[in-house]
Amino acid sequence: MKARSYLILMAAAILVPVVLVASVGLSRLLQSERESRVRSVQETGRAGALVIDREIAVAEASLRGIVNSEALRRDDFAQLHREATAMDRSTPWSWTLLSDYDGTPLFNTRIAWGEALPAYKARWVSELYESQKTRVSGYFIGILARRPTISVDVPVPRGLGKRYVVSQIFDAAYFGRVFADQAMGRDWVISIFDANGIAIARNRNAEELVGKPVRPELYQASRRQPSGVLRHITHDGIDVYSVYTRAPLSGWTLAIGVPAPEIEGKARSATLYAALALLGVLGLAIGIAVFLAKRLSVSLDQARLSALALASGAEPPPSTTRVAEVDMLLDSLRLTHADLTRERAARQRLQDEREALLRSEQDARRQAEGQSQAKDSFLAMLSHELRNPLAAIAGALQVLDLAGVKPELAAHARDIGRRQVRHLTRIVDDLLDVRRILSGKVKLQRTPIDACALLRQCCETRRLADAGQHAWQVEVGTFRIEADATRLEQIFDNLLHNAIKYTPQGGSIAVRAHATDTEAVIEVADTGVGIDAATLPMIFDALVQGPTGIDRAQGGLGLGLALVRELTILHGGSVEAHSEGAGKGCVFTLRLPLAGSPANSVIPAQAGIQV
Repeated sequence: MKARSYLILMAAAILVPVVLVASVGLSRLLQSERESRVRSVQETGRAGALVIDREIAVAEASLRGIVNSEALRRDDFAQLHREATAMDRSTPWSWTLLSDYDGTPLFNTRIAWGEALPAYKARWVSELYESQKTRVSGYFIGILARRPTISVDVPVPRGLGKRYVVSQIFDAAYFGRVFADQAMGRDWVISIFDANGIAIARNRNAEELVGKPVRPELYQASRRQPSGVLRHITHDGIDVYSVYTRAPLSGWTLAIGVPAPEIEGKARSATLYAALALLGVLGLAIGIAVFLAKRLSVSLDQARLSALALASGAEPPPSTTRVAEVDMLLDSLRLTHADLTRERAARQRLQDEREALLRSEQDARRQAEGQSQAKDSFLAMLSHELRNPLAAIAGALQVLDLAGVKPELAAHARDIGRRQVRHLTRIVDDLLDVRRILSGKVKLQRTPIDACALLRQCCETRRLADAGQHAWQVEVGTFRIEADATRLEQIFDNLLHNAIKYTPQGGSIAVRAHATDTEAVIEVADTGVGIDAATLPMIFDALVQGPTGIDRAQGGLGLGLALVRELTILHGGSVEAHSEGAGKGCVFTLRLPLAGSPANSVIPAQAGIQV
């Protein structure tokens, strides 16, 4: 049988439409049962909201009786206190307060008549009197009770000529009896909160949560519409369906949170039987599909293994299936493997030869270009540096050869000649030093020396030669190192010479030296032309980096810093340069081991300088 036949049979066995229709039916059944349960909870919530409004209405009616009493008309507050006290006995957990227009309490039935009242003024009293509307407050802490309370406030009508407000204050726990009066589940989470979202009463964790905001999503939903259903997580961490109803008179909201499993339990049991029937049908269909798919899967898996073997260069294993197309594919894969093997071997030989020739040509080209560039750069630089002093010396000699030359002019010419001869000597010495280091002929004569004294001497010599063109700051401590004094002086002198050469007149040069536990640290900082970021990593390899971007107007072959690095390495130390960029100066940091340090016993490896 062909693979197409297997696929047709397997597709026919999959009851996709049946599954879809059954899933929709089960979903609707579950939703219907859930909505039925929620509706019953909503009825309970409406009844609870009516109970709350009934209590508020009774309190308002009682307060209306006080407002219209004869004792209030006569300002007989003692009699009014007795009447209000009698009224409070019929409504437990409550007391009555009378306030004047300024908000000053005139009496409070929570305490006996004549006892001193707290000195405070309620600012809202005058606004309530002017509005002539009954107010149901939100949650607040009573001044006398020191407990969570709410109040129902009724203003005296203007026609009586008395600007008072009578309030009946309830202990917030009083409204918790709404939970007991209604047929509510033992696991339900029930709360009453005011218009600001502050919990007034709660049947769970009341001590912790009463007086605090309810969940934001519940409060926002209650503001959007007076009643509804919201699924969310309570402060207790319970997943509930909150059925909320806002009481019209008080503006409070009663929220009944029924645990989600309780709401969905009955709905799930109703759909369980239908689901079992569906599972039976699906089980049969899946069994048929699995049987047919297994037959086809075995054949396709053999083809997959053969293809993987072909991809890895191995020969596909010989195998036969009952699917004609798969058997033809396996035969083709075996023939393809034989052809690919022959072609791959020939292609690999050509590739190896081509890569070998390419590497050889690239290496030869890089070597030739590097040698040519290094030679041209060095010869050009050397020619330029030798020409300038030779031209100056030749000019000075011509002046001396003039007949009747003035003595001061002759002296000036001799000074030029001597200065240029020193310059030539320095160039030749640098070349010879580089050559000696490259050939390994530099031998250090190490002795314990006072490096600080040597550094001060070099600084003083350079400062005198500088003739006040730069501001010098020298801060040198005291330490000794094992070093070749001549070579160490050469290191210091090259660093100072470099700082002077690349710092414009008027700039500053700072030399600092101190010792750590194992090494001496010498810093030479200047405010000169600086070094850009591209040149900084190669500053000690001037002759192999090509143009460095550093001004060469002061002359020199650029070997000074290279000599500093190599001589420092020979001493077992290190040197590094730091600059914030062009025009921001440089800091060269030299590190050398102190006398007696283990680093002095290590012979540093030769570091090459390419010229």
